[in-house]
Amino acid sequence: MELSWASDSLFNEIIPDSSKTVVDTINLILEKSININDGTEIIKKETEKKTDNKIVRQKDNITENNPKETEVIAFTEPKAIKLDQAYVLFNKGITFIDARDESDYLAGHITNSINIPFDDFDNHERKLDKISVDKPLVLYCAGTDCDLSILLGNLLFEMGYKQVYVFFGGWLDWVNANYPVEYPSK
Repeated sequence: MELSWASDSLFNEIIPDSSKTVVDTINLILEKSININDGTEIIKKETEKKTDNKIVRQKDNITENNPKETEVIAFTEPKAIKLDQAYVLFNKGITFIDARDESDYLAGHITNSINIPFDDFDNHERKLDKISVDKPLVLYCAGTDCDLSILLGNLLFEMGYKQVYVFFGGWLDWVNANYPVEYPSK
C-alpha cells in the first residue's frame, strides 16, 4: 500500500534553524498562508500575537471562490509525513492516533495520543465520536515496517475524515528523537 507524501510547500518552514525556538518556528508557520497544490482546496492563514502577556489568535480562511467563506483543508487521499512534519503538527495540538494494538500503546505512546488499534477497530470506533471529520489527524504505528497506520488512515479517510496524515516513521522515530512520550504501564 502506497501513500503520496504531503507537499513540501505545506511544511517548507518547519525545520527550525539554530536561532529560532520551536515556538518561533510554529508561530512562523501559523503566520504563513498555506497554499497546497496536491488536491486540497483552500488556503488557510492563522496568526497569534502576544499583547500584554495574552495570546490573541486570529484566523482567516480564504477559498479561491469565496474569500469570506470558512472551510477546512480537504485532501483527496491520506498524506504521508516525516518526523519533522509530525513534530510541528504535535506542537500545534493536532490529534495523534496510535494504530498499534492496545498492549503496545500501554507499553508507551506519543504523549496525548489516542489508541484506536486497526486490528481491533470495531471495539475502539466509539472514540471517534468526539473527533470532528473536519479536524486534521496524525496516525502512527510502530515504524517504517508497520502498515497499521496506513490501513487505519485509509479507513478513516473513507469514513469522511478530510485531513488524514500518516506519520511514516512512527513510534520508533519519535522515541529515537526524544520527543514527548508517555509510559502508562510503568
